[in-house]
Parts: sequence; structure tokens; C-alpha cells
Amino acid sequence: MDFESFLGKRIKVIFTDNQVLEGFCNTFTGKLDTEDELYDEITIETDKHKYVGFNESEVKEIEIIN
Repeated sequence: MDFESFLGKRIKVIFTDNQVLEGFCNTFTGKLDTEDELYDEITIETDKHKYVGFNESEVKEIEIIN
């Protein structure tokens, strides 16, 4: 999944456990800059939380919303 393409966009994330989260993607970290160097990571800002971070292994699907 190309996490970097979601940077600066409002997205809907469906996680592998079928939870759904919507927010504005405000950071992207490539896997070589993460702690375990296995997965890309992004952070989104939701209505309730300024920073919600997760990596691509936790995501089933992401869509850009208007």
C-alpha cells in the first residue's frame, strides 16, 4: 500500500479487525525510518485525537474521502 500518497488528504481507514477511523493524514514515515524497519507508518488527526498512528500491517483498506 502506498501510504505516502495519502499524506495531506482526508481518509477513511478500515483496519484488519474491521474497525473504521476517519481523519486527516498529517504524517508519513517510510519503513527505513521506523523502529522495526518493517512497515511504513502514517499518522492521522481525527475529531477526537490529534495523533493516531498505525502501520500498514494493521490496515485492510484506505480510501480518500472528500
